[in-house]
Amino acid sequence: MKSIFSHPCKTLLTRVVGHRQRGKGQTIARLIGICITGTLFYLPEPANAASKSPAQPAGHYCGKLLSSGRLVDVETSLQVDARGHLSGAYRFDDDGNMTAGTLSEVGTAPGTVRTLRWFDRYGMGSLTIRFDAGYRRFEGLWGPQDATPSYTWNGGSCGTPVS
Repeated sequence: MKSIFSHPCKTLLTRVVGHRQRGKGQTIARLIGICITGTLFYLPEPANAASKSPAQPAGHYCGKLLSSGRLVDVETSLQVDARGHLSGAYRFDDDGNMTAGTLSEVGTAPGTVRTLRWFDRYGMGSLTIRFDAGYRRFEGLWGPQDATPSYTWNGGSCGTPVS
């Protein structure tokens, strides 16, 4: 990294100081202010700024899904592998018992809309979810195999109310 003293302003300051003119102090103060301000634009980006990764859908979501004609509580946990493929697990209230299942993305599609395959004791089917821009919430539709998804499945950060 270059020393601040090798900045082009050093040359400019040396020339001004070398000249005998009226108002030299004011001119020097102005030039120093300009140089300091200009130097601020050259400051490197903080080290942790480059390491921040973009938002992604990995996380633990609490929400509701439609099961047997009722909206029931569901917890959905999602992970993203190195290729961006989503997988995860879920569990929902099934008439006082917990039913658990797994999720696996069909293909790999970047972005906020994802299609997953669900598997549990009732069989398998598809789930299409749309995340908000920050991946804090999703709205989805699920359905059994070979049917168009039409049943509600949503989630949000656990602790945040989900409608």
